[in-house]
Amino acid sequence: MGQASTTSILRLRAGFLVLAALAFVSVSAGRWTATLFSLGWGWAALIGVVIALLVALIVTRLDRLAYFGIAAIITLFGAYTAYDFARGPVDWSQGWAFALALVPGVLLALAFWDFRHIVREVRLWLNSRS
Repeated sequence: MGQASTTSILRLRAGFLVLAALAFVSVSAGRWTATLFSLGWGWAALIGVVIALLVALIVTRLDRLAYFGIAAIITLFGAYTAYDFARGPVDWSQGWAFALALVPGVLLALAFWDFRHIVREVRLWLNSRS
């Protein structure tokens, strides 16, 4: 009894992780850019949406090595941002700051991993439709 290979276009786990990572990156970048140019929250939201669209467009077109290189850089930047925030304004100990930095680091790494797989599955699904 052979098992039919089907590709599901809906993957709730990957969708939530990708959405959380994209929101983290776009909100951070939009807020930072708007603050840099003394713009309001509306501009920050618009910049965040544009950045989210650009990130999604660019990431889907990368080869494997470039994708994982960029994913590693963004993951490390996200973890460092959390660590720096915990050490600076919050004034947590080094151990607690490192533990906090693991949360966005692990979530971003998992999101990038799942995003790569969901893009592959969507391509397989689209190719099977033709």
